[in-house]
Amino acid sequence: MKNFIFLFIACQLLFSCKTVSFQLTPINDYVSSLNLKDSDTIMVIEEKINNNVTIDIFKGQIYFEPFTSKYERYEGVEKPLFNEKYWEKMKCKYENKYIEDRWVKGDYWTINDFNHKNIVFIKQEKFPDPGKYEVFDFKENYKVFSFSKPIYYKHHKYVAFSVTSTTTDNKYIDDIFIVVMVKINGKWSVLEKVSDGVYR
Repeated sequence: MKNFIFLFIACQLLFSCKTVSFQLTPINDYVSSLNLKDSDTIMVIEEKINNNVTIDIFKGQIYFEPFTSKYERYEGVEKPLFNEKYWEKMKCKYENKYIEDRWVKGDYWTINDFNHKNIVFIKQEKFPDPGKYEVFDFKENYKVFSFSKPIYYKHHKYVAFSVTSTTTDNKYIDDIFIVVMVKINGKWSVLEKVSDGVYR
C-alpha cells in the first residue's frame, strides 16, 4: 500500500512538471528566437504581467463612431484571427477577476521556468525609474524582459502573452506588446506583435 501511494505521488509530481514545461514552451521558444548566446546575460522582472493586459490588448479599443452611429473596434489583433466568440472564451478562462494591477505580486518567474539559464532576476519595484533619475549598479548593459503567462486561443492553435523589452541603460519598461504565436514544425513561432497603442 505504501509503495502504491509513493508511486502515485511520484507520477503526480512528474505530470505536474511536464505540464508546467509544456505551458511555458511558447515563452522559451520566443526567447530562443532572439538568438541569444548561452553566455549572454539577460534580466527578467520577477513579477508576471497580469493576463488581463494580454486579453485587453488582444481585443483592442472600442470607440463610438458618430458618422456611422456604431461602436467600432480599432487596434488589437486584426480579423479574421480576432474572433469575438473565441476571445470571450479566452477571457472567461484566463481573466484575473480579482487582480487589477499590471504586475501580479507573489507570482514570480524563476530560473526553472526558462531554458536560457544566464538570467538576473529583479523585482519590479526595485527596477530603476528613469523619471526619478534612478540608476543601476550594473556596469554592463543587459537586455531586460518581463512576461505574462501564455494564454491559449482557438483550441490551442494559437498562444498569446504580454512582453516588455528594454535595456538596463534605457530602463523604460512601460512599453508593452503582445506576441501571438502559432506552432510550425513542432515549434512556436511569432505570427504577429501587437502594441497596446498607448503613446508615452
